[in-house]
Amino acid sequence: MNGSSDPDDSGDGGGALEIGRYTRPFWSALSEGDFLVHECRDCNRAFFPPAPVCPHCGATEVEWVEASGEAELYSFTRQHTAPPGFDAPVLLGLVELAEGPRVLCAIEGEYGDLELGQAVELVATEYDEGFDRGDLSGEAFFAARPVHDRSE
Repeated sequence: MNGSSDPDDSGDGGGALEIGRYTRPFWSALSEGDFLVHECRDCNRAFFPPAPVCPHCGATEVEWVEASGEAELYSFTRQHTAPPGFDAPVLLGLVELAEGPRVLCAIEGEYGDLELGQAVELVATEYDEGFDRGDLSGEAFFAARPVHDRSE
C-alpha cells in the first residue's frame, strides 16, 4: 500500500507496477504505438516521467503531448549479468527525445553497432520478460531502435 486513499494513485512504494492516474494515458497511448510526455503549460518544456508538477519550474498545469519518437542516443551500456527473469546481456541507454526529455530504456540491436549521438526511435514492444508487472501485465513496453536513415 502507498498510504493514499485514492485507488488510482499508485505511489512509488515498490512491488509490482501499477497503472496510476498519472501514467494511465501513457500506457494507453503506448499500446497504440504512440509515446506521450508531459508538457508544462507555464514554461512550455516537456518532461518524462510523467508527474503532476513540472520539474523545471514547479508549475502544476501540465498536459500530455505526443512525442515524435525521434531521439538521439545520449549514453549506453551493456549489462553482462542480469537479474532473474532477464536474459543477459542487456543493452540499456539514455536517449534524448527531439522534444527534450531524456528517457532510460532498453536498446534494440548490437552493442558494437551503437554510437553516441546516433539517431534512434522509440518503439512500442512486447514485454516478454519474467518480471511481475502487476497492472501492466500484457501491456506494451518501449525500447529504442537505431535509425539508419530518417527518410525510410
